[in-house]
Amino acid sequence: MNLARSYLFVPGTNMDIIKKAVLSNADSVILDLEDAVALSEKESAREIVKESLIRFGNEKEMIVRINDLDTPFWEMDLKCALSSGASGVMVPKSESFHGIRSVCNKVREFSSNHSRPIQVIPLIETAKGIQFAHSIATSDKLIARMAFGSIDFSLDIDCELTPNGLELLFARSQIVIASRAAGIGSPIDTVYPELNNETGLENDAKLAKQLGFKGKLIIHPKQIQAVHQTFSPSKTEIDQATAIVKAFEEAENNGIASIEVNDQFVDYPVYKKAKSILFHTNS
Repeated sequence: MNLARSYLFVPGTNMDIIKKAVLSNADSVILDLEDAVALSEKESAREIVKESLIRFGNEKEMIVRINDLDTPFWEMDLKCALSSGASGVMVPKSESFHGIRSVCNKVREFSSNHSRPIQVIPLIETAKGIQFAHSIATSDKLIARMAFGSIDFSLDIDCELTPNGLELLFARSQIVIASRAAGIGSPIDTVYPELNNETGLENDAKLAKQLGFKGKLIIHPKQIQAVHQTFSPSKTEIDQATAIVKAFEEAENNGIASIEVNDQFVDYPVYKKAKSILFHTNS
């Protein structure tokens, strides 16, 4: 099964918006109980999230972003999500091995009757989270992949967000490398906040893809198409991968492991990359 490319955030307070998100082309929907919900609305939001999961949980992968571990809300959020059939939970401001391990232990406690595995997605959005990304990624087998939150991260380190994203290069790369070293799925890139800047979104997504991210958090359905286009192989890439795999396997059968295909040098690493493109395209 392909990893999701788009993760659409929706506030856990509005059933109509949740329904529209479910009917959209987003690969996954994140029901938000954290930043999008006022303190006074946390309890009522849980009831709406619970109803939404029961109504729509079989139609779309649905993940619940719980409140962070320094609040009194996260365990109630977790119980709400898991008792109602969520596919997974996103843990904001993930900063430590022990914090994520505590969440995963609670996930097992609350989901003992689940018929499908629950994915836990740490959201890395602080300097501590970046510093301990590998520890977080290896904290438990329930960790599916990590995600990056650049807005909170920029506030934490007091940097200026710019269109070229240079200030985020190290943090993004750290998350990608930590994910790979831990043997978990490729990470999910941060949201792009400018809803009417499609070129900016495309450039941001392309940079993330170049660095090794395989999906992106989004905040509006109008961002879905650009994200899907970026994180899906183009016809040219698929055709080239097909040609590489066919030619290399023929050459390998004849004892050759270094060839040229359409002006591209091909050896085992290039062949494996081409195989990966075709696997994710066809799965």
